[in-house]
Amino acid sequence: MIKNTENSNGKVVVLFEVTPTAEGKVRYLELAAQLKLLLSDAKGFIRSERFSSLNEEGKLLPLNVWENEEAVEKWRNELHHRTSQSEGRERLFENYRITVASVIREYDDSNRNKAPADSNEYFHNKQADDRP
Repeated sequence: MIKNTENSNGKVVVLFEVTPTAEGKVRYLELAAQLKLLLSDAKGFIRSERFSSLNEEGKLLPLNVWENEEAVEKWRNELHHRTSQSEGRERLFENYRITVASVIREYDDSNRNKAPADSNEYFHNKQADDRP
């Protein structure tokens, strides 16, 4: 196992796996929409996405990216977020799981500076092999 403690940018990703009850799904989505408006003004918030599970019917996966853990803590303790958490736990959720993870590295198709060397080598060689 390769251990990498790079996390040079300090970013934090929060994954919220949630299965709302059949009766609670509409209300959960209403609360999520309200909270998303607040998120855009939250200090340290970068972006948010929500996905649906292909393996577990009804399961949703909101994903939030933050500048650092301090920003996550402030959001976690924001009053409207706290009251929404309580309502969700008490009335809307069948089950949930929260995972908070540090970003080890981040790169995309246009900037591969942080990509692992073996990955860059593979794609560089593959591009060379594909040339006419």
